[in-house]
Amino acid sequence: MNTLTLVEGVLRDVRHAVRMIRTKRGFSLAAVLSLALGIGANTAIFSVLNAVLIRPLPYPGSDRLVGVFNRLVIHGQVFEDADLSAGMYAACTESARAFESFGVWTSGASTVTGKGDPEQLVTVTSTEGVLPALGVPAYIGRWFSNEDETPGSPAAVILSYGYWQRRFGGDPDVLGRTIAIDFVAHQVIGVMPRDFRFVNLSPDMLLPRRFPKSRLGPEEFSYTGIARLKPGITIALANQDLARVWKTWGDTDGAMGKMLEGLKVKPNLRPLKKDVVGDVGSVLSVLMGALGLVLLLACANVANLVLVRAQSRRQEFAIRAALGAGWGRIARELLVESLTLGILGGALGVVLAYVGLRVLVAQGPDSLPRLAEISIDATTLAFAVACSLGSGILFGLAAVLRSAIPGRIQSARGATQGAQQLRAQNALVVAQVALAFVLLVASGLMIRSFVALRAVTPGFTHPEWIQTVRISIPEALVPDAEQVIRMQSETLRRLSAIPGVSAAGFASGLPMESEYRNGNVIEVEGKTTDGQVPPNRAVKTISPGLLRAQGTRLIAGRDFTWEDVLGQRRVALVSENMAREYWGEPANALGKRIRTGGPWLEIVGVAENVHADGVNRPAPATVYYRVEVFPPARPGGPAVVRRGMTFAIRSERAGTEAFLCEVAAAIHAGNPSLPLAKVRTLNDVYRRSMARTSFALVLLGIAGAVALTLAIVGVYGVLAYAVGQRRREVGIRLALGAEPGALKWLFVRKGLVLNCAGGIMGVALAGGLSRWISSLLFGITPLDPFTYIASGALLAAAAMTASYVPARQAASVDPMETLRTE
Repeated sequence: MNTLTLVEGVLRDVRHAVRMIRTKRGFSLAAVLSLALGIGANTAIFSVLNAVLIRPLPYPGSDRLVGVFNRLVIHGQVFEDADLSAGMYAACTESARAFESFGVWTSGASTVTGKGDPEQLVTVTSTEGVLPALGVPAYIGRWFSNEDETPGSPAAVILSYGYWQRRFGGDPDVLGRTIAIDFVAHQVIGVMPRDFRFVNLSPDMLLPRRFPKSRLGPEEFSYTGIARLKPGITIALANQDLARVWKTWGDTDGAMGKMLEGLKVKPNLRPLKKDVVGDVGSVLSVLMGALGLVLLLACANVANLVLVRAQSRRQEFAIRAALGAGWGRIARELLVESLTLGILGGALGVVLAYVGLRVLVAQGPDSLPRLAEISIDATTLAFAVACSLGSGILFGLAAVLRSAIPGRIQSARGATQGAQQLRAQNALVVAQVALAFVLLVASGLMIRSFVALRAVTPGFTHPEWIQTVRISIPEALVPDAEQVIRMQSETLRRLSAIPGVSAAGFASGLPMESEYRNGNVIEVEGKTTDGQVPPNRAVKTISPGLLRAQGTRLIAGRDFTWEDVLGQRRVALVSENMAREYWGEPANALGKRIRTGGPWLEIVGVAENVHADGVNRPAPATVYYRVEVFPPARPGGPAVVRRGMTFAIRSERAGTEAFLCEVAAAIHAGNPSLPLAKVRTLNDVYRRSMARTSFALVLLGIAGAVALTLAIVGVYGVLAYAVGQRRREVGIRLALGAEPGALKWLFVRKGLVLNCAGGIMGVALAGGLSRWISSLLFGITPLDPFTYIASGALLAAAAMTASYVPARQAASVDPMETLRTE
């Protein structure tokens, strides 16, 4: 057979398949919809997986970009992503040999005034080497230079594309113009490209980092490093190079070297992509696997339909074989029909995926990285095509093996293949039930995890009643540190006077904001031996009344008072878990002393544990400092005070427009130039901390529901086929006096047997695959008995429901009509 003849034959088969689809509309619609659900769901999740994990970062040569961190050990606790210090930055720029470009950066917020209402914008402060390392040119203007970092040089700023459009209308002559940032004039030197992302941030502005490179000290370990490796340099080699730099640096300063040795500090480089993606890869992998099972379920469902369709054509195939048609010709026709169904299902699936992605992007959690990059691109379309063709071949082969191989065609000439057909369908249904059980268990485990998360006491009450707003008082506006505290306390007084406010306070950070990654080293009197590095603790600065505003209970002792603040009393609060760790009972902590490099502080109160980074993680041991002015960080420098504070206002009116207007008026009564940032309720923050679990729960729930539906359809289809095949037998039984109820039970029992067989297989599969979902669970094990029992009961109920309809049809057969027909 030449190529032309083969092509003509395939085209003829395609035309025949199209006619079949038009003729058998019910069969075709069921098959195409089943495939569309499976392929569409998989295409949608694959597009997310592709954008987040597979597609390279939007920087040239992104495989050579690394995040530069330290690995250190404090009191047995290992920190893999500890930041760098100013001294480390200086040592790297002078001595590192593995980097093509290197720099450090920090993120924050800055106040912009001078045009319209004051606003607080997201900023990134970086050294000159960071942006060249990313390898992306400025849209207009330039990136930072060494001169921009030099103290005393004109302050410079680079605008984001969006802010440039919003503030300056996209004016290309914006270069050289000035903006008041934190009440200091900054000259615009460049504009970022459209859609530019700085690692995992979308800053409104970039500012140059300025510090003397010789300034060392533990308090300066607060900079994140980015580097571009030289060609041919691996991460392992770069780590070795930095270890050499750290040792040389430590040797030049005995105290610093001793500290590095005591903390076991080692460089810890990792691909920059890991910092962008975070730990979302495990969630997406689980979802991709779950929806892959849904696609297999859909294929099994369509295979059942195709087998029924092929069985109805058995006499046609036998006659064609007798007339000389080869088994290859018949097999090709069946495969072409299946591929046509697969392609149509894939096309509709891509449409469903497009619609689903728009909903996912709009409703997806903010914590999902690279959310704006999710789209159906060429790679995603290739995946959809592969799913379509693979599905068509998979269920097409089932029809070929049952109907088109020589032995099957020959057997069809003289006898029916009903029993063999039914066995094949039974096997497919058992597989469907097993896969559905796995997905139901996964969905059930996520539901149980979500319930367990909701049951955790977060350390605050009624978060929907807690209005939060962050205020930052720049040094250029209020240089005097004591005046900053007076402004904060006066603002608190005005906020407390708003009608309906029951409590108010402010703090350096609120629960669930994840602002204390590395914490502070806290020494406990009588508990820390000489030469031992004290453990790391979360530290927060809070005002009197903050705990009451949050609804955080005092377990022992008292809260801070304004007398403590005004009298500069050396007092502190600690969390319950820290008190129990050192003194057994919370009350025993009262009167004990702690410090962090400064004077000793007396513990006057113990507060309940507050979760700082989501309720799925343990609440950190926390030390609470009162509001105070700290001594200068260096000789001759200014006094230090926390200028950025988040206010918490408890009121049942929180979140309403009228209440927000009163909050803004109370703050601006002190200074109308202060912008309001992070205006939200604590409930918004709480929900965001649950977003990853909620996201996985919803998608796994949808997968479980689709799987259950397909399993029900599969059981119903097999029993409906069995009733049709055994119609004569049923009629004879009824004619001989069989009870209709007994006949109903006959078919219902068959459905339950299939369900039990699939359930047993599903238990084994779910147990074997449980480790894949364990990282998403909270408070339960992957082998949670209740979830397995509940999933089995749900499947049994579904099987009984699916079995009842065909069983009822069997019991209603007219025996006389059946016998006359036969």
